[in-house]
Formats: sequence, structure tokens, C-alpha cells
Amino acid sequence: MNNNRITIMMVAVIFLWGINVVMIKYLTNYYPPLALAGIRMVLAAAFLLPAVWYQGGWQRVPRAAWWPICGVGLFNIFLHQIALSWGIKATSATHATLILALNPLLTTLLASCLVREPLSRNKLTGVALGLAGVLLIISGKSDTMGATLLGDGVMVIAMLVYVFGSLCVKKSTQYAPPLTVTIYSHLVAAPALVVLGLFTNPVWVYEGAFELWPIVTLLFSSWFSTALGAVLWNTGIHHIGASTASLFLNGQPIVGLFASALFLNEQLVWQHYLALLLVLLGVSLGTGAFNSFRKGT
Repeated sequence: MNNNRITIMMVAVIFLWGINVVMIKYLTNYYPPLALAGIRMVLAAAFLLPAVWYQGGWQRVPRAAWWPICGVGLFNIFLHQIALSWGIKATSATHATLILALNPLLTTLLASCLVREPLSRNKLTGVALGLAGVLLIISGKSDTMGATLLGDGVMVIAMLVYVFGSLCVKKSTQYAPPLTVTIYSHLVAAPALVVLGLFTNPVWVYEGAFELWPIVTLLFSSWFSTALGAVLWNTGIHHIGASTASLFLNGQPIVGLFASALFLNEQLVWQHYLALLLVLLGVSLGTGAFNSFRKGT
């Protein structure tokens, strides 16, 4: 796959995932968080099933592939969706977006540790700047309606488990195609989320859940942001690696931040812009994007 196609795919992921935070925040007005996670993953799995037949039916994968595939299902889908739905419900979309912006930085750092690459000064500086941005927004909750310390903490967990899951994606796509990994991991995680929802939710929908816009938003979030976004992301990781793929997520907080202001009327104040600057600068330094840009110029 050529570089132009990979770039287009990863830019699409930026927009799909950037607006997905806003859509999930909107949908928590109509569905309990854990019910929403199960519903979205079932719809995403159903959307992916026709792709199985398009690629020639169910494919056997090596036994060694099942552990990392289950890891993708556990971290990228099951735990991430639980924390994402609950965290966004308990905080603002603005805070959620900025916390998730640390994903590329921590992905790079964790990947470096696992392959025993030394931590450079830029990476350590990037960690400090990124953490400063997160501390800035969670210490200024009064500036954003609906933000709570608990919700921000859960969003940090959502970000961390997705970082671990991205490394599982890289491992699993060494044994099976990205589409196969995506489908099987969704089929593993979706039933588990439904079972969890059955035990934790006395009701699955709130008033107005079956009106036009909640349904349209739910389907778009499930089919395109979640299912299609996962296929594109896993394909990108397969071709260019988790660390390099994470560079493209630098634009996600920009999309999510301004989408939350545009669609949810969340107020942006100077702390948010400064936090965004710190997180993006930290990500750029930690992943090497800043040095690559200077060399390119």
C-alpha cells in the first residue's frame, strides 16, 4: 500500500475519532454508558460481518494469533469502551478530547520501552509537557460545564488501555490481516459488553432514544467512527507500526476540541487552548514529529 493511501486512511481516522467523542457525549443523554458501549459494539460487529464474506469467508488464524487478538478485544474494545462511555458521561467532551490526545505520546514511549530503545531528552520533555496539559485541564474543572475529577480520571484509563491495545494490534497483524483482526476482536468483545450491560443496567434507553437524530448519531458512531475507524487504524498500524501511526492522532484533539464547542456549546477558555498547545507540543517532541518537521524544512 502506497504512502498516499495510508495518509488518506489515517487522516480519515482523525476526523472519525475526533467527532466520535462528541457523538458519544451526546448519546449518553439517551443511553446509560455501559448499555451504550454494548449497543455500539454490537452494531459495529454487525457492520463488519459482510466484510467477512467479501474477503472469502471465515479465515483460520494461527493459534499464536488468538492471544494478541483477544488482547485487542480486551483493551481496545471491552475496557476502552467501558471507560470511554463512562468517562465521557462524567466529564466534558473538551476534557475527554484533550486527555485522549496523550495517546500518541504514551504509545511511542511504551513501544520504545518494549523494544528497549533509550528514552531521549525530547521524549522525557514530551512526557512532562503532556502531563502538564492534563493537569491544567483537570485542575480547572469550573471552566467547563460537566467536567469532574472522576470523569477525567476514567478518561485517563480509557486512553491507557487503548495504548496497550494498539501494541496488541501490531502483534496480531503479524499473523492475520488487519480486517480479520478487527472483525474477530469485535466478535470477542461485543458479547462480553452486552452481558455486562445486562447485569448493570435496569434500563437500556432513556426518553427520546428512538428519535431520528439519536438513532442517526448512534449508527454513524457505531458503523463509521467505530467499525470503519478500527479497520483503518489497524491497517495503518500493520503497515507503518503503532508508534508511527500514532503520529496522525496529533490532529484528533483539534477536531474534537472545536467539535465539542460547535455541537455541544461547551465553552473554550484560555486553559483549554494552553492545554491543547502543551499536549500537541509534548506529543510532537515525544514522537519525533517536531524533529522530522525541522529536517523537512
